Amino acid sequence: MKRFKQSKGFPAGFNPQQLRCCQQLLAALPYPAQLHWNEREVFACFDGWWLTSEFFPVASFYDAAPQRAHYAARLRIHGRFGQNLPANWLFALTYGESKTVSLLKLIRVLHLLNHLGRNDVALPLRIDLDPRICHAFSDRIIDFTTALLAQLGLASQQVMFLLFINQPTSELGVALVHRYREQGHLVGLGGFGDSEHDLSRLWRLEPDFVCLSPRFMRRAVMYPQVRDQLLALMPQLVAQGFALGVEEIVCDNMLAMAQQMQARYYAGQLVSQRLAPA
Repeated sequence: MKRFKQSKGFPAGFNPQQLRCCQQLLAALPYPAQLHWNEREVFACFDGWWLTSEFFPVASFYDAAPQRAHYAARLRIHGRFGQNLPANWLFALTYGESKTVSLLKLIRVLHLLNHLGRNDVALPLRIDLDPRICHAFSDRIIDFTTALLAQLGLASQQVMFLLFINQPTSELGVALVHRYREQGHLVGLGGFGDSEHDLSRLWRLEPDFVCLSPRFMRRAVMYPQVRDQLLALMPQLVAQGFALGVEEIVCDNMLAMAQQMQARYYAGQLVSQRLAPA
């Protein structure tokens, strides 16, 4: 693929010393991995797949105008012939333990390096954790992440985590929240509204912020009964100290509903369009 044509020089905005250090770090893993780069980004090849980082801005509204609050990272997986895979980790479920942990460390390095090189690093980065693959391994890269942040010169407050915790992974979710908080990170609960156990998980985990499930939001746009439930419940949660995030906002109706729910964080195509150029 043309996108993965490698460059001899370092991409603009990236620190060559940091790239070299991370290259050595990944080479020492039980399943070694290697970084590559072109003129604008760092990417990696793992088990025949190209891995890249994508970021979208998350905004807060001040005086009716959206302003960037932080960035959220997304993994993108590309085949050798240009095909894209959903970044839902399912392709890695057959890996052994050492290979999976190496993959998770590689992705953590990839997101942090690209954030430093491509984004306004005065704003925090949000990294999402999916229980389908992380349920057995996320706790094993917390110390790795802390050491990596120190090496890259980033404070723990500059990286926040959004956990997608389902019922089978709720016990591990509690442990992850405690561990990340011990390191000074903000921790959020993602996919709120997808499960009948969400409220009990909310009280148990006590996250710093909550991201509403986009599917729940779409249902609220279509069905007045669901919308009434949201507008009754979410302001109560906000009043109890939970910062609310609403994502995949694509129309004015969604934006108005999110504002009625007293959301703090907004993301989606419409919000990105209304943000001033970075």
